[in-house]
Amino acid sequence: MKKINSYFYSALFAALMSVMLLSCKDEESLGSEANIINAFSVKGRSGTTFNAKITADSVIIKVSPYLDAEAELDSVVPLFFLSKGATVSPDPWIPQNFAQTGGVKYTVTSQDGRNNHVYTVTWGISDKMPYGDGFSYAEIGTAKLFPELGYPGTQGNFDLPAIQYGDLEMYHAYCGDNIVLLSRAYIRENTSSPHCIKVVNKLTLEPAGTLNTGSINIANLKMITSDYKGRCVGAVTSGTTSEVFYWESTTSAPVSIGTIGVNLAMSNSDLCNNFQVAGDIKGDAWITALAMRDKVGSHYRIKVTGGRMASDYSTITTGYASDDCVGFQMISPFDDSDAPNFFIGDTEGVAAAANSIHCYVNSFAGSTLAIMPPLWQNTLQAWWVGTGFTTSRTGGRAPVVNGMVVNGKTYALVTSGTGWWHSAAVLTSDLQTLTHANLNIAFPVNRGWSFGGWTSWYWNEEAGEAYMSVWFGRLGLYTYKLTCFE
Repeated sequence: MKKINSYFYSALFAALMSVMLLSCKDEESLGSEANIINAFSVKGRSGTTFNAKITADSVIIKVSPYLDAEAELDSVVPLFFLSKGATVSPDPWIPQNFAQTGGVKYTVTSQDGRNNHVYTVTWGISDKMPYGDGFSYAEIGTAKLFPELGYPGTQGNFDLPAIQYGDLEMYHAYCGDNIVLLSRAYIRENTSSPHCIKVVNKLTLEPAGTLNTGSINIANLKMITSDYKGRCVGAVTSGTTSEVFYWESTTSAPVSIGTIGVNLAMSNSDLCNNFQVAGDIKGDAWITALAMRDKVGSHYRIKVTGGRMASDYSTITTGYASDDCVGFQMISPFDDSDAPNFFIGDTEGVAAAANSIHCYVNSFAGSTLAIMPPLWQNTLQAWWVGTGFTTSRTGGRAPVVNGMVVNGKTYALVTSGTGWWHSAAVLTSDLQTLTHANLNIAFPVNRGWSFGGWTSWYWNEEAGEAYMSVWFGRLGLYTYKLTCFE
């Protein structure tokens, strides 16, 4: 009997030891850390995602200085990750006001229940993105229809003369804190008209004085555009010569960078004339302009070095005819390097038909590197973005193209549309991807017989922001700001 009891107690002891050992192992396998790890983000009221910086006891949600943090963060649900097995209070699915004074406190408890860690979640100004990363957010700015800008007439009233329902043949350009509006329609009608050249504030589009034209005959001021620094650049043509000027501000006198023996505004009968400046007009830049229309798509290309325009030009061909369809074609260098790729906007096929607008990226030598997808597809995330319809007018400016360099990254701005819509978009430099939802732009209008549009932009490196504007014929001016904060 004693022998049996001895076996029994030995077995019981062994069993208890096994349970104790297993229990110890289970306790050892429980997580003891109580941390927020890897990432913390929220989606603001506008749909913008804000990431956060996690420190020892705090989480700081980074918000662009151009956004209203109190409006964005007043009732949002966070997304974050915890240490293995840890829990958190309050419930992360409950919306919080992270903009409130003192922030929101989260208590993280480890899986084994032994450790607590309190984090205070607040917000702060986001950091600038590294050079080369481009922009992060596109803010929709002020927009005004042409009557709101002070031009006579009524939008959409086709019983009026064409100039009074918005066929203004407009070129516009940034000039310091302002935007200059140059209407070739009013210049042809009467060079003394106050509507030939207007100046508006770039943010409010309110009247902002006049442009100092100096000794320039405005009848010969055929086109304006902006350089990368936000200076207004104008092409003044007469006979077989062209002189290029720039303005530091609308009140400063125009400065000539030289004269060249070619007419950069080759047509007097339609609105196909276009030119672009890639770079710093006071330093190094390229000037491009449409040459006489031909089967190979010829364009003038002129180098600016040290603020002086070369005395001669070279001709570059796109490989696509510029004398077909409605006869509009333009190019825009993608940057100011010695041999930049360039962006092509071309009209092909039947005028005013679907997919009669085409856009390409060519190398400096002329080989095609990328093609914008056609209109009726989902690649660019909206039906109106893509190759679209030309206008019905000969020389109607569509597609206007503009190569953009924002914070060291290249983008492509293009206008398009259908017979009843104006549209524009900013795409990646391979023309395959829309860069931001707010830059997927479209407005209804009887566009088919309009003169098309025009675009302008510049990059303010010190402020970390770019300004962009689009003129839509028969509508008006639409502005945007691109910011470069994480």
